[in-house]
Amino acid sequence: MFENLDHVFHTLFDDFCDADEPERYLGVSLRTEEEVALMRELGVALNAAGDEAPVDTDEEYLRAPSWSDVVAVAGRLAQVMVANDLRELAALHNAELSTGPGQEAQGVSAQPRSNAHAHRPTSAAAGSHQCG
Repeated sequence: MFENLDHVFHTLFDDFCDADEPERYLGVSLRTEEEVALMRELGVALNAAGDEAPVDTDEEYLRAPSWSDVVAVAGRLAQVMVANDLRELAALHNAELSTGPGQEAQGVSAQPRSNAHAHRPTSAAAGSHQCG
C-alpha cells in the first residue's frame, strides 16, 4: 500500500525535481541526460493520466488507461537511477582503495542526490496532480 498519490507526486516533483523542466536538475538531483529524458517522459505520462482523471482521485489515476505507461516509465527511471547511484558508489569505493582512507581522490565526486525543492509549494496544495 502506498501513502497516497498527492504524497508521491509531491516527493517526486516538488521535493526532488520538476518533470516539466528536468534539465534544470541535471547535476543536482538527476545525474545523467538519460535520467533527465526519463523524468520528462514520466511527467508526460503522469499528465496524460491526470487528463484521464477528471475528479483527480487516486482511484481515477490508478484506473486511467495511461497508468500502465506511468508504471513502465517509472520502473525504467528507477532502474537507471539505481544503476547510476551504484556506479557512483563503486567509483568512490575504488578511489578510497587507491588513495587510502580519509584522502580524497582526484576527479571523483561524492555528490549525493539533493532534495532540490524542499520548501517549494506543492502542486497538490493547489488541488492538482500535474507535474511541476
